[in-house]
Amino acid sequence: MDTKQYLSQISRLNRQIQNKLSEISQLRDLSMGIRAISNEERVQTTPNFDKIGTSIAKIDEMERNLDKLIDEYVEIKGNIVAQIDSMEDEVIYNILFARYIEKKTFEKIATEMTYSFRQITRLHGKALIEFEKKYGNQYKNL
Repeated sequence: MDTKQYLSQISRLNRQIQNKLSEISQLRDLSMGIRAISNEERVQTTPNFDKIGTSIAKIDEMERNLDKLIDEYVEIKGNIVAQIDSMEDEVIYNILFARYIEKKTFEKIATEMTYSFRQITRLHGKALIEFEKKYGNQYKNL
């Protein structure tokens, strides 16, 4: 895993959490529209007489998986924030925090820090190198 991938874990996990929340919401909406079982057609399979129970069980399982994902997100984000906080160079700290924690674009960072876009991308590259020198041994082999 390279430095960008390591730092970008926060965004990826956040998106996964949002997607799981959306899935759970859709399943809840779907379970509210479950109809009674119709016995008009006889089929060889056994009908599911407890569709609501099945839906509730699926929602419960998805929520447990979501809880695990949230725990992982909180732990990883806490570690990465602590690592970024420990960067001594204030410019490097500001760029890494803005980019990977606040999820700002390079354009936005450049405007806020009153640097050119090109200068911010150069400093971002330097920040990644400095971060890797300090913490690379912790995530390089993941």
